[in-house]
Amino acid sequence: MIKLLQGGKQQASKGPHSSCLMRSFTPHPRRPIDLYAGHARWLQDHPVWASLIVLSCALSMRMLFTYRADPEQLLFPDSGTYLDPALSLRESGSFLNKHQAPEVTRTPGYPLFLAALMTCVGTDLRTLLIVQAAILSSSVVVLYWLAKHILPPVMAFTGALLAAFSPWASVRAGFLLSDGIFLLMLSVLLFVMYLVVRHARNAAMLVACGSLVGVLTSAVVFVRPVFPLIILVAGTMFLLHPAKKAGVWMLVASMVLSALVPLHLWKMRNLHEAQFAGFSDVSGKAAWQWLASAVKGQIPAAGGDRWMMLRKAEEEETHWRLSLQQADAERWRLAKEVFDAHPFLTAYVFMLNAGEALVHPQPNILTPAGLNFSGDAVVLGLLWGAFVLFAAVGIGHIFGSTQPEGIDRNWLLAMLIICGVLTMTGGVSFGAGARYRIPLELIVPLLAGVGLVHMITAPKNT
Repeated sequence: MIKLLQGGKQQASKGPHSSCLMRSFTPHPRRPIDLYAGHARWLQDHPVWASLIVLSCALSMRMLFTYRADPEQLLFPDSGTYLDPALSLRESGSFLNKHQAPEVTRTPGYPLFLAALMTCVGTDLRTLLIVQAAILSSSVVVLYWLAKHILPPVMAFTGALLAAFSPWASVRAGFLLSDGIFLLMLSVLLFVMYLVVRHARNAAMLVACGSLVGVLTSAVVFVRPVFPLIILVAGTMFLLHPAKKAGVWMLVASMVLSALVPLHLWKMRNLHEAQFAGFSDVSGKAAWQWLASAVKGQIPAAGGDRWMMLRKAEEEETHWRLSLQQADAERWRLAKEVFDAHPFLTAYVFMLNAGEALVHPQPNILTPAGLNFSGDAVVLGLLWGAFVLFAAVGIGHIFGSTQPEGIDRNWLLAMLIICGVLTMTGGVSFGAGARYRIPLELIVPLLAGVGLVHMITAPKNT
């Protein structure tokens, strides 16, 4: 009987409809490409919810680091050079340093932001930095809005989430330094640039929109004096705008004029208030105190490392009895002597400094919130390495032999060049860890999002 039952089962399993029945009851695993299409539809149909998810992720990371931190540990030696002019602006409307003299080293972008915050929430340091971190979280949302126009929905959302969870950008939103507001202003500038290139067509719009981009460019330079940005923005708009030659020149001319006029007015202020004919003396200080010290630190005959050379240069300046203008000229003279004597070494040190910022894991970003752990440098290094690896995969996918659907190669390349050049300008300094690669927090997560999604959804050869 048992054998008969077994035989019947075997015969039944070989019936004409058995394979169809088995297929109908066997669940099909959802392929990554199917999930990708479903998520893409949801993101397209729910842009507000998607933006809120990105904002909540960015906000939670920035609040984690800032709320847990001792406010005093969010202050740095440079913090006072921003806070003192901000307090002066709030109390008297004058841009003065701690000596009650006209401030010419720091430009007014970040101090003005701090003064506005203090007017709204008071001068309690903890409250001030928590509100700052909350506001600066919006940079990730702006980046996501831009990414939605130049990437497919899932890649844009993934890149935005990577930017939201980046520990370096998250921590710096709560520091009393200009890094966070610089990142926000740069993301706004890039987003507005894209909208202008895409939508501005008639002459009136070209002039008005070019002027808007110029004002935003000058605002970024007021936060951090990176003058190459003006050339980069002008070149990007000239190359990417589809208008005829006359229209493009109108756009670029209005942009450059609107960017330079506010900067020139600030130079006039410095000349009138402090008898200093320049936008800021920070470039001379960077050239002499930092870059020249790093170069001399590479020369065995100099008898010391770069930090010793830096301290020596700063100490020498305490004995100068020069005006601001004379001191700036003296710094450039001394720096030029070093650079002229060692041109190749100067170029090498500049690239070395920039490369240091590109790869530094900077575990001390976890210190203010008390989140350091054994092996944190290795973990952060591997995390940044993963970002870069996925970004490299993304670049390979974007700039492959065929044009990937839904990806705007030109704008991603423009963003990569702009953020890369701004990062390289940090080669004039050293010892700041990952601080000077802050512009890459805009483009690397987007490219990493492309690479990560491509690796998951790319069809596998069998």
